[in-house]
Amino acid sequence: MTHSELWLTYQLASRAHLPSTTQLIDLEFQNHKLNDLEDVLDHVFRQGFVDAKHRPSTWWEKKDGQKVKASHSVEELLQQGVGKCQESALKLVVEDIPTNFWFTYVYVHNSAAHPVTQRVKLNVNKLELMAHVTNHIFAQGYLAPHLRTLVHWQNPCGKRVDEHVRIAEVLAWGEGVSEAKPLRLVIDSNHRPVCGTPPIQHYINTQSRYSSQPLLQPPSLLGTRE
Repeated sequence: MTHSELWLTYQLASRAHLPSTTQLIDLEFQNHKLNDLEDVLDHVFRQGFVDAKHRPSTWWEKKDGQKVKASHSVEELLQQGVGKCQESALKLVVEDIPTNFWFTYVYVHNSAAHPVTQRVKLNVNKLELMAHVTNHIFAQGYLAPHLRTLVHWQNPCGKRVDEHVRIAEVLAWGEGVSEAKPLRLVIDSNHRPVCGTPPIQHYINTQSRYSSQPLLQPPSLLGTRE
């Protein structure tokens, strides 16, 4: 049995927070048979359903997220039950806006620190400006609040990137587009957390301020009696 229709769902990055739109495609359009997914894709762009400028960032996926090659036969997919009804519609993923932004933490006063690169999903968190990314980092607790005034963005050449710059502009420069090309979040602080027993001088000063008793030796200097 030869099928004449294919169900597809448009999954646009800019509408990730909204319900997807489903469409029934006639596989025989103006006496032209749409044999494979590349034919269907050409048809979608030719009819203006999706802006042609997004062609380089468009691909097919099954409902479970598995990518499907554009050369795949439509008839074969339909025989597998893919795109045969609205519930099994094939997904046309359109990355019409940037979805990911990559950056790395750079500690100025700790050259021994292992560089850590991180990805932020822009469409999920609705981030548009570099300031939004910075706020997101601190809101999630990735950096301690006291470091907020000590951070700034920088490209690999050392040029500072202001907070008001749009993320799309930075990505257009080729920065932050992948794990291999992250933007730098510079942390200009030599602060180190103090753990364990307080310093000796601090112990002595504290005791002399609040106690009328003679000064005692701090714990680290007390001898051990036999």
